[in-house]
Amino acid sequence: MLRENDFANGPAQGTSPETKEERARRKALGIYYTPPDVAKVLARWVIQHPDEVVLEPSFGGCSMLSAAVDVFHALGNRSPSRQLYGFDIDEAAFLHLAEMGVDNSEARFRKADFLQCQADDLQVDAVLANPPFVSYHSQNEQQRQLTEKLRQKYFPKLPRLASLWAFFVLHSMSFLRPGGRMGFVLPIAIGTTDYGRVLLGHLATLFAKVELVHVGERVFAQAGTDERIALLLLSDYCPGGVETPQPAEVSYISRIAGEKDGNAVCLDHHLTTQATDVAAEATAKLDLMMEGGQLIELGSIASVRIGEVVGDIPFFVKTRSEWRALKISEKYLSPLLTRASQVSGLSARTDGVKGSQVTIPDLLLPPVNRTPKSIDSYLSLYAQEEIDTNRTFEKRSVWYRCSYDSTADAFIGSMNHEYPKVIGNDDGISCSNSFYKITLVDHKAYAAWLPMLSLSTPFRVSAEICGRVRGSGGFKLEPSDVKRLALPSTLPKLSKSDFKELRARVDKLLCQGELDAAGQIVDAVVYLRTRVVSASTMNALRANRMSLTARRLKKT
Repeated sequence: MLRENDFANGPAQGTSPETKEERARRKALGIYYTPPDVAKVLARWVIQHPDEVVLEPSFGGCSMLSAAVDVFHALGNRSPSRQLYGFDIDEAAFLHLAEMGVDNSEARFRKADFLQCQADDLQVDAVLANPPFVSYHSQNEQQRQLTEKLRQKYFPKLPRLASLWAFFVLHSMSFLRPGGRMGFVLPIAIGTTDYGRVLLGHLATLFAKVELVHVGERVFAQAGTDERIALLLLSDYCPGGVETPQPAEVSYISRIAGEKDGNAVCLDHHLTTQATDVAAEATAKLDLMMEGGQLIELGSIASVRIGEVVGDIPFFVKTRSEWRALKISEKYLSPLLTRASQVSGLSARTDGVKGSQVTIPDLLLPPVNRTPKSIDSYLSLYAQEEIDTNRTFEKRSVWYRCSYDSTADAFIGSMNHEYPKVIGNDDGISCSNSFYKITLVDHKAYAAWLPMLSLSTPFRVSAEICGRVRGSGGFKLEPSDVKRLALPSTLPKLSKSDFKELRARVDKLLCQGELDAAGQIVDAVVYLRTRVVSASTMNALRANRMSLTARRLKKT
């Protein structure tokens, strides 16, 4: 059985420093070992009585199990080993068990995929878990087939793009006794994605209380990731359904506290204003402005589509000097925007910016009929096996021939950090699929304004509301989200010289990193001087935006 004194120390005390290879392996599997403070927080909340049975469906580095032993000891149970069960597919997890003196002769800890195991006679009082953080797009075909079966079995209304951890939550309930509790460490996607919100709504019908605690602290920083977490706390399981479902209670904390007493959640409860309230307030303001005719949605005047799917950017996209070294003629190259950092101002410039080392690279576009020897020689470097297994290449009539459409009026990144940067397409280029192409269907006058309008407060607020927050603090926009971004219904009437002067001034500030100053100028010219929005409304909306951005970036 367990040597409790060794188990309480956890694996970190006796293992060698982690190698880069090991870190990469765990990241690929979505494995982030639970830091001790987080494990203690969750274990103290989940375990409330000394005789309870606890399941850890992916015990990994054993921090959760170690914390569970500590809690049982505090409750007076000096030998809780027979009350702990676990599953894991990672061989390293069982090495951690062995290092801690676990006698697993009764097979309470199984080397098996939890999602493929049945509860049978195992019914537990509590589930304590940090499941793998594997997105739908990172799942292999076997995992997708398995999760689809579980989705149909437990909750067919769950969107198909749900990450792997969502199915750990659903499947864990089949092991849980009525009245039981579950505590999960999850990525913040649980509260920011469409499938996460749908899952929360479903859980509210099965548990008397659902709590979601967003943690600002990057607890997995030592594992080499910026992924931020939320603690999902589920109380009083009602398999027959809750009589009066209550929505999830959402709170926000800056960090996990050290030591506190009792069975309550051991957290730093210096909570800031809930982002849900700020978002609701900001949404109401924007809705009123839409109804009043001051604002329109971008989708009402423009189409939004994904950029070029290259298939292998490092191979097909290089700087002009790199292509020159490969003896590839410039006539077979076309500029392709691949990163927002390649543009410091309002628009993409293929001639670069004076004094800047950042330029927009070029996409190799071989001719359709006959390819020069230099290109043939370069293409021959690509392994046939990799060509055959590349899903992008197999969809093309010619595997190396990428599409290239330079007619978009502007670009916007699918992933954004500080603000939703719209980049003007003044030089008629294209972009990779890390961007969306914005093409105005009508109202062509907006084309020159779009990059500046993305600095405005209404635009940025709408992006904070629509965007799906990621662990690093950035947010993702789907094409449907981009279409909902807020624009003024009318544009200021400026002379050509006044507009040129305004654009140059805003561009200079943006290049100097003066984002807020640039945004305030745009607000003043577009909304305040035209009296489209009152100063008091704009100030309130700006305060909402600052609160939402600060919360997302965890600056408060």
